[in-house]
Amino acid sequence: MTRPHPEATLPHRIDRSPDTDREFARIVDELTRRGFLGGLAGTAGLLGLAACGSSGGGTPAGSSGAHGVFPVTVEDAYGTVTVPRQPKTIVSAGRTDHDVLLALGVVPAAVYRFLPSMTRGVGPWALPKLGDARPAILSNPLNFELIASLAPDLILDVQSFDDLAQNSTLSKIATTVGLPKGATPNAVPWQQSTEFIATAIGRQADGRRLVAQTESLLAARARANPAFHGKTVSVLLAYGKDIGVYTPADTRMQLLTALGFTPTAYVLGLDASKFFVQMSPERVGEASADVTVVLSQEGSSAKQLVSRFPTLTTLPGYHQGRVVIVSDLNVALALSGASVLSIPYAVDALEPLLAKAAG
Repeated sequence: MTRPHPEATLPHRIDRSPDTDREFARIVDELTRRGFLGGLAGTAGLLGLAACGSSGGGTPAGSSGAHGVFPVTVEDAYGTVTVPRQPKTIVSAGRTDHDVLLALGVVPAAVYRFLPSMTRGVGPWALPKLGDARPAILSNPLNFELIASLAPDLILDVQSFDDLAQNSTLSKIATTVGLPKGATPNAVPWQQSTEFIATAIGRQADGRRLVAQTESLLAARARANPAFHGKTVSVLLAYGKDIGVYTPADTRMQLLTALGFTPTAYVLGLDASKFFVQMSPERVGEASADVTVVLSQEGSSAKQLVSRFPTLTTLPGYHQGRVVIVSDLNVALALSGASVLSIPYAVDALEPLLAKAAG
């Protein structure tokens, strides 16, 4: 296990405040409309990844932890990008790009922060890798002046909106690697984003290793929970006054199927070109499964959520304990923003809940 930063020992729950709630609601509204909540990658320990990256907070880009052969060329949505030499100062502008860098032992000069309450810009799953570092904080819209002041020699904006104007501006500041060619904005599969970022910084083999370790972790948890196999699953999101269901194209569903679950016939019948389909709360029963996972955008408790959405109690498995309401906002974010650091965190938290529901 890497040396934890003192803040990593804090309770794994985002501090709640009216300002945080309002900001999260604003972000959810914008990112849902623009596709972010659908994948963030398709946004309890680091089990299975303890050997990834360096000890402590990692190493600055370009230090002894980097060993690639340059120049490196990658294809993003805007064309061919050549990284001429080992980057020394990396700005991580993509929503979860910093998780990949930190897993590789590289501390970026700036990170993209989801919520103001993430005071150091990363989720609790990444704090041990961040160590004592205090990277600059980015949010939407990006502060180009701040990015330029850091004098980066590489900007990563991989898990991002498909924004040509933004990419053009960033490219004027430094070499910029954007959304991979052919990828869906803010829905780059975590395996692809990991290998893409690792390749851009000359660590392709390490990127493949991280992906293999994470896939091995998922496979091991699937083997350890035979009760998951053959059970159907659906994942709902409660936000504002609405409820929606995730399709098989979504990362959350893909992670649960990697654990052995099977999407319901209803979920399999959803439009595969979308990650998320809004549904009337009165029709929530259509998404019923052997195990139904319900996420809340506000981190509401089960009691609060049922009070807002009483139709949840009509799910056939509700009174049998087969409805898993995820009240920890950090766990929901870790699952949504699937990365090689957040996946183990999410699985550690969800596994006992899923096992109880499936059993």
